[in-house]
Amino acid sequence: MNTLKTLSVALLTASVGTSITAQADSNTEFNYGGYIQLDAAFSNYSEGKPNNYLDDFLIPSLIPTETAGAANDSFSSTTIHAKSSRFFFTTKTNTDAGVISSRVELDFSLSTQGDERVSNSESPRIRHAFVKWDYDEGKSLLAGHSWTTFFNVGALPDLLDFVGPVGTLFVRQSQVRWTMGSMQFALENPATRVNQGATTRIDDAETIPDMIARYNGNSGDLSWSLAGMLRQLSYEDRSDAATIANDDSTTGYALSFAGKWKLGGDNDFRFMLNYGNALGRYMGLMAFEDGYVDADGNLETIDQLGMFIAYRHYWAPKWRSNFAYSIAEADNPSTDEFANAGDLASSYQTFHANLNYLPAPKLQLGTEFIVATKERENGLEGSMNRLQFAVKYSF
Repeated sequence: MNTLKTLSVALLTASVGTSITAQADSNTEFNYGGYIQLDAAFSNYSEGKPNNYLDDFLIPSLIPTETAGAANDSFSSTTIHAKSSRFFFTTKTNTDAGVISSRVELDFSLSTQGDERVSNSESPRIRHAFVKWDYDEGKSLLAGHSWTTFFNVGALPDLLDFVGPVGTLFVRQSQVRWTMGSMQFALENPATRVNQGATTRIDDAETIPDMIARYNGNSGDLSWSLAGMLRQLSYEDRSDAATIANDDSTTGYALSFAGKWKLGGDNDFRFMLNYGNALGRYMGLMAFEDGYVDADGNLETIDQLGMFIAYRHYWAPKWRSNFAYSIAEADNPSTDEFANAGDLASSYQTFHANLNYLPAPKLQLGTEFIVATKERENGLEGSMNRLQFAVKYSF
């Protein structure tokens, strides 16, 4: 990260020159940073070819599973890309009302702009875009697009894969967040994804934001958080944009306990435990849906559980490893309650192990082995084995 502390700084490109100027009496600091990361992933899927996104990083719900009454061929692939590279720009201004800061951050994942034939072009996308007002000591207001308040980002394992364990929370979205010391309260963008028959649908029929409260605590070398969430889940089945064929809504909840325990030196133990009937899209990149629509058109929730444990160990100042094990499970309805219940995902397991070498400050060379399994309610299974290499330079 570099801080622009001079009175004027010129940012030059190949075709145009642009300057950012801070006046002599300005209280604003400008910062930029990010990293470049090249990933090379060698993957094998036991039950056929997956969605292309699964080649880039682990999305457990996309793991192909067995086909009833048929023998599936395994599929192997090699993918090399730099999509997880990112760039951020921040400001910080001292005012009579307090400190006002902002952040814009981009990466290049999940783009459909280009392909692998010629240019491998990828579009930038927003990771963060928010303003934060620190109006008093320990008190702040954040407004914009960032990590959900429900997610303790500090507990996420130090893995090469873009997301990591299936049992982790992982959502960024627009929100308004109040922080008062150890307490945080947030109103965040709602969205519902439900199973309806053999299809899934994402609706924007909610009228109430997702409501989240979180407490951040410290006990010696242990930092931890306890978060709770209430969500309105809604759907509208419209034959056209103007007519409602069926609709329903319900309220769900979720709880999360997460933290990091320093074990001496730079070694640490990280953990997360999530439970609720409205975890849905918040956990494991939507490993499970938010709910399902029964034969009578009623929207029903599904109890879900997710957890992970992870250990980081430094073998030497320039060598470290990480090990993470995770599970996620859903208490799905019976086929009497939902005709397509057998096709629903019922459980996942993931395991990550890596070795990283840091030959110079901010330069990292690593390799990671990933095993992931998926099982449906009808007992059909699938697995993914991956060997991933990465070169990462932070600036």
